[in-house]
Amino acid sequence: MFGPDPFMREALSILSGAATWHEFRSSLVERGLDKRLDPDAMMLLITAWNMGQAQKLTDAALIEELDFWASGGSFKTHLNGWQAISPAALVEEAGRRGWFTKRMTSSAVVNPPDHSPIVIRSLDTIAVPPPT
Repeated sequence: MFGPDPFMREALSILSGAATWHEFRSSLVERGLDKRLDPDAMMLLITAWNMGQAQKLTDAALIEELDFWASGGSFKTHLNGWQAISPAALVEEAGRRGWFTKRMTSSAVVNPPDHSPIVIRSLDTIAVPPPT
């Protein structure tokens, strides 16, 4: 069989309707999916969550988030704590919007329109989205 297994398909379905990560995790636990999904599947779900949240940002909010990480921000200092969108997802979203992005080993440069280049040095802070 090709594609995600039934448990992953169900988890992705729940993810698309969840308003918060906590709501999503609670739904996984209620359905017993937290025990059926391996760590790799959970990392894919974290990546999917981050990408979905990044896509919801306005251009101005995306730049603000990128600037936060570029200035040495961390999950500890972010207003959303560990629920902040990962730097990797923000860079991926910038590229999806057609902004110039250059990925390096654990950093990236993003040049939003009408803005100076932003250098993110903590790209590998959390799961990096798979290459596109």
